[in-house]
Amino acid sequence: MNSRTGTEWVSRRWSVVLAVLMLAPAVAFGEEEAETEAGTPIVEEEIVVSANRYEAPRSEVGSAVTVIDAEEIEQRNQVAVLDLLRTVPGVEVTQTGGPGKVATVRVRGGTGGQAAVLVDGIRINSVTVGSYDFSNLLAANIERIEVLRGPQATFGSEAMTGVISITTRRGEPGWRLNATAEAGSNEHQRFDFGFLGGAGVWDYSVSGTDVSTDAVSHRYIEGQPLEDDPFDNQTYSARMGAAFLEDGRVDLRVRSARGDTALDGFGPEDLNAMAAKDDETLALTIEKALGSFWRQTVRVGRTEGLLRGTDPDTLWNNYQVDSQIRQIDLQSDVMLGADNVLNLGYSTETRKGVSAGNFDEEADLDSWFVQDQWSITDNTHVTAAVRGDEHSAFGSETSHRVTLSSSWAEGRGRVHGSYGTAFRAPTFNELYYPGSGDPNLLPETTEGFDIGVEQRFGESGVSADLTWFDMEFDQLIQFYFPTFSFRNVANASSSGAEFTLRYRPNVDYSLELSHTYNETEDQSTGDPLARRPKNRTTLVAQLRPTERFSAAVMAAVVSDRINSNGAVMDDYAKFDLHLSYTRSLWQPFVRIENALDEEYFEVPGYVTPGRTFVAGLRLLRR
Repeated sequence: MNSRTGTEWVSRRWSVVLAVLMLAPAVAFGEEEAETEAGTPIVEEEIVVSANRYEAPRSEVGSAVTVIDAEEIEQRNQVAVLDLLRTVPGVEVTQTGGPGKVATVRVRGGTGGQAAVLVDGIRINSVTVGSYDFSNLLAANIERIEVLRGPQATFGSEAMTGVISITTRRGEPGWRLNATAEAGSNEHQRFDFGFLGGAGVWDYSVSGTDVSTDAVSHRYIEGQPLEDDPFDNQTYSARMGAAFLEDGRVDLRVRSARGDTALDGFGPEDLNAMAAKDDETLALTIEKALGSFWRQTVRVGRTEGLLRGTDPDTLWNNYQVDSQIRQIDLQSDVMLGADNVLNLGYSTETRKGVSAGNFDEEADLDSWFVQDQWSITDNTHVTAAVRGDEHSAFGSETSHRVTLSSSWAEGRGRVHGSYGTAFRAPTFNELYYPGSGDPNLLPETTEGFDIGVEQRFGESGVSADLTWFDMEFDQLIQFYFPTFSFRNVANASSSGAEFTLRYRPNVDYSLELSHTYNETEDQSTGDPLARRPKNRTTLVAQLRPTERFSAAVMAAVVSDRINSNGAVMDDYAKFDLHLSYTRSLWQPFVRIENALDEEYFEVPGYVTPGRTFVAGLRLLRR
């Protein structure tokens, strides 16, 4: 595919989006008479949990944050979490092939290992490679995703460029049954069953999903035919909660996923190489007020990721890697006054990594943090935090963070910003891999800030946010060829701007258009960092013109990238569409992914699926 530039290339693709946005309401109104009431009130102000590790209205949060809630997840109807993240400002997703292949999520130009990933508050980053492979994480039974951008000191290791926090869905009073069956191109099939409810002090949600695809090759090799590489995933999720002693709450959350996928070798197609990935997360959380001014939270959790490769035809595709984290968190929220909350935290982690035939190691990480959240006036809110970490391998590290949010004109205008430092502990591969690991490595560190202005335009439902960010990375760990080992030898920078335009006149319509400009530099060479696009534009439009019809359009236009060898990568545009029609208890739907059948690579040499049609039926019953 030839690289395309210029306004003609962009405008042709955005014209498709505009046409869909104009056509969908017309089709819906023509088929359904029961229209929703005009001017339906907008939902209350969004609450953000992860930014300050304490619930706060979005207007009081200084950090740059995007929230994807349960309603949006359901309306977009995308199978994997990584597809939901593709439209978040400042986030880039790269996948080495189709469904089930390794997927890396980068925030603001960092590496996959420089963003902390949490499921129900439990860290799931791999201790062997640092990053988390999103290929196995489905969107089933997820209530919300919060993406924090910028250094997040209070979350400790890996939170250099941001935090991706994923929360399992909580049960609701009464009961609700969801069952979905869908099939489509590339022999795609999905079967999903979910049940949630609540009675008295109890609530619960359970979910089981089975997804499979075929007819998508893993790699593209010039001059050779493509081979079908299947993928299967079974995911089970459950959350059980109960209230106690009036304001106390206990939550037990379990998530388990098994993914099997076929791989290809470095030369000709490998017909027998397979990879199996098992992910398990367990979290127990207890919250209780211990007086009128003190609330205590205790969280105990465990996560394990087991990766196995098998290939009877070669030696190098056979491996087994096990990553485990056991975690205990204590957090006290102390009300120092009506406008001041002090957060005190302590956590301990035991990280264990096993690479069969290479190493079997453990490391301990003990941490504390102090954070003060203070509302100076009704419109001005600040936070200041410091955290200390003691790692059994490299020693101690101290991080800090400050944020500001200040509004005017009854909240129509707002300035927000943050400044902080963060670090990443060396991975077990970097510390202990035979022949190349170095147990004396220091942690990677970063220092960064962002500042933004948000403006709401009257009661029109239109708002805009422009945020500038700048980060410096030091002591980056790279493979150093002169000594054939890992060393703290690299420095880099990442700066740019995130612009978001939102339109939400009522609960039935929303449109979010964002553009991220990101300029990165490897300071030893002066070159941009590989696979970080300089320009990325995304769109999410959700429409419900009638009670029965709904539509969602997701789009991404990516340009100005280079590969790891310095070669210029092609620009591309990807559009996805979901349409559904609810009738009584049934909801038939259609989903079209890569609607323009764009040929592109997120990682050169690894195939991305062409146009994919999916049709399905969902049962909704209360």
